[in-house]
Amino acid sequence: MGCIDAELSIAIVDDDEMTSLNRQYRGRDYTTDVLAFSMTEGEFSDIEPDMLGDVVISASTADLIRRQNNVPLSAVLDLLLVHGILHLVGYDHERGGEQAQLMEKKTLEIMKLLGHRQTNLNWFLSNSAQALNRQ
Repeated sequence: MGCIDAELSIAIVDDDEMTSLNRQYRGRDYTTDVLAFSMTEGEFSDIEPDMLGDVVISASTADLIRRQNNVPLSAVLDLLLVHGILHLVGYDHERGGEQAQLMEKKTLEIMKLLGHRQTNLNWFLSNSAQALNRQ
């Protein structure tokens, strides 16, 4: 993806911390599975050009996804990390349509490279399709 020497930080938090971050930075007073904070955009983006940003994952929500869908926790965590990184490099499913499809395709491509079976990703695919249908 053109980020050979790039760095990022990864934080694993609980739902209380994720709710706090989501409220503070997105104005949404509830937890979410993953947040990505870019260091390549905005006022201070030139301070450290090789720093992509931060990916924050809710362990509580990841575990809930695992239990609800009977999939390995590693598949959920990897997918959430990939999702966050894709946001950091410019993918944005929230734009809908073609952008959402491109992000889903890239997600599946990377998850396959990481050795995950598509059957362990059906929870993501069904949620992705539902999100596209709502737009």
